[in-house]
Amino acid sequence: MSNNSISIYKFKPFQFTTLKKNSDPQLHPLARSGHRVVCNSAYLFSYGGFNPQNSDNLLRTRVSSAMRELWKYSFDLAEWKIIKCQNVPQELASSSVSLSGNIIIIYGGTGVPFGAFCSNRMYLANLANEYKENGMVFEELEVSGDVPLPLYGQGVVMDGKYIYSIGGTSGYEYEMDVHRFDLSTKKWELLHKSLGEGQEPEPRYRHEVVCYKDRIYIFGGGRGGTRNIYYGFSKIHMFDLATRQWQFLPAKHDHRVPKPGYPNNRSCHSCVQCPENPNLVYICGGFDGFQSFKDVWRFDFDTLQWEKLTKCIMPRPVYFHSTAVTPSGRMCCYGGIISEDDIDARGGRSNDITCAWIIIPKLKVICWEAMIHYFKDQMFESSDESLKKIGLPQEFYERIIEARRVC
Repeated sequence: MSNNSISIYKFKPFQFTTLKKNSDPQLHPLARSGHRVVCNSAYLFSYGGFNPQNSDNLLRTRVSSAMRELWKYSFDLAEWKIIKCQNVPQELASSSVSLSGNIIIIYGGTGVPFGAFCSNRMYLANLANEYKENGMVFEELEVSGDVPLPLYGQGVVMDGKYIYSIGGTSGYEYEMDVHRFDLSTKKWELLHKSLGEGQEPEPRYRHEVVCYKDRIYIFGGGRGGTRNIYYGFSKIHMFDLATRQWQFLPAKHDHRVPKPGYPNNRSCHSCVQCPENPNLVYICGGFDGFQSFKDVWRFDFDTLQWEKLTKCIMPRPVYFHSTAVTPSGRMCCYGGIISEDDIDARGGRSNDITCAWIIIPKLKVICWEAMIHYFKDQMFESSDESLKKIGLPQEFYERIIEARRVC
């Protein structure tokens, strides 16, 4: 191969790229929506999801058109691998998924048809058990206290030992109560009962919530049925954990872009918090009942300022997708309902991972990206001894060893 045919690696912050995946379509997940993803430095994990055109095959265990499965994607190897699991929850759409170290936490969600049965149960599984004979086992926690109603589409955020759950729907009714779960005591506590008074947000689902300095902020969301309402971003609802009261905060518009200068009303969007700068959150995608979106917006909790990232645009409009961010600051969006333009939202489902760096990571991370770009095949085909001899840092050596293990 001539040098002229080798592509040049370039680090491109705030620019979306679509990651490669297994060439054999039988070895990567089917396109889906309503799933949830989490990630660490080396892997993206995808749980559950829905596709009305789902069909059985030997690699997957299905419940109707829902996907009762957990997959992981190796950023280094650029391949998907299904994780062998036992006791996978039945509620596989619009649930909450959190990752703490090797522990994956599943809460809430619905089965198919949506709303026919919902969950208020919480499950834990240890990713370190993936290679055991029976694989990972999801174990339901025995909880106590003010257990929330069985719902889906809740706004859920994890902060330290606490998991906060706000709102959601049963498929018929919408809620906006604020609950907190203590992982150390396995006890739920009702922090605020929604009565529709004062500055409380209206009940909704598929909103996004973020915790910052003992305050919880809500972004967007909607209500189906005859009302078909989608909530906006010009003012931000904030729940103060100290006073246990809601406040309505006026946001500052981005005056550099055409009005209104903040995201359009929407639901089924995604939101991630910047690892290095937790005062910054990023909103992308979503749906307002008529059109889907591919824009990306940044909000600063310290200044209440919106900023549209005009050069950071998703490849296609998408909603019911799921997004996570690596510890180094790469935002990864997976799946969802896509359309070719923002007007025609009647699209199919995606199984692409699209990523954009939302911060400039450490130099070692950029160097490793370049190493993978130029020498991935050589490194994955080398013996353990050869990898040690070339002087790879221990953390990247272990990533190569782990990524090429076979389930």
